[in-house]
Amino acid sequence: MSLLISACATGTRLTPAQVELSGDGGEVNILWSAIPRPAPLPPLDHAALLLPVHFGSSEEKIFYMQLDLGHASTVFYSNKWKAIAEKYQFVNSGDKLAAVNFKLGDMQVLAKNISIMQREGAGLDWSKDSIEVIGTIGADLIDGRVVVLDFKKDIIQFSREREGLHLASSKFQPFSFSGRRIVMPVTFDGEEKTVMYDSGSSALSWISNEKTFQRLAKQDAKPVVYAIRPWDKILTAHTVETSAEAIVGGIKLPVKEISYVQDMGFLQELAISSLGAGGMVGNKLFLGKKLIIDTRKLEIALEE
Repeated sequence: MSLLISACATGTRLTPAQVELSGDGGEVNILWSAIPRPAPLPPLDHAALLLPVHFGSSEEKIFYMQLDLGHASTVFYSNKWKAIAEKYQFVNSGDKLAAVNFKLGDMQVLAKNISIMQREGAGLDWSKDSIEVIGTIGADLIDGRVVVLDFKKDIIQFSREREGLHLASSKFQPFSFSGRRIVMPVTFDGEEKTVMYDSGSSALSWISNEKTFQRLAKQDAKPVVYAIRPWDKILTAHTVETSAEAIVGGIKLPVKEISYVQDMGFLQELAISSLGAGGMVGNKLFLGKKLIIDTRKLEIALEE
């Protein structure tokens, strides 16, 4: 569960990284990680959104990084990075990496001033088939770009322009990208609200405050309480069925489950509460759809 709800669980402010994609962009396949959940909640086949990266030649081992647009900056994990730095002779400057080149799918990436985040856990398994998550790709990667999260084909496209990447009928709406946080409009239970979109919260459809959680719980539905561990912290999640619907870009989305998280800390709880019934949404809400985020024009759209 260490890959879940990162944005609402960490108050760490990292120096913004500089992440540059070569050329006009490209596309990359998504690998979803799966996890069980306590009964009666079904297992999650889309627990975290992972993207393939590699260093050196394309024949060498493929690693993975979580795409977490709720995190402002790209980071590598210390427990994994040490072995990579030794093999490829990368030089750290304290808890920073001055510059590193790697490939995201077939796209060349130059990353500068990357933080090395202290993480618990074992080092790398170098066997070819092991799934090693070595870091987080943050919202710095899409700053000034267009990203298309195609949850129908399980691919992500990166581009400088959005022309050719969407339908003529797509309804683009303005959104905020202040502090590299994606805060977007929704219609929720018939009211206009805003939500923060966090692609690092794949496992949870909708995270709100406790008051909203209780109000929108389906009658006679029993909440399920379980521990989650984002960024080496242990928190308590409460999840319950709901009949609530959200509308994004004219498309109705059944929420199905609503959650709230205990012990996030005052600042994170304040951030959730400030969005009212909006709160925070994860990838689960958009599965089977295509989400287009244009951080140049500050417009967002959803397609069936």
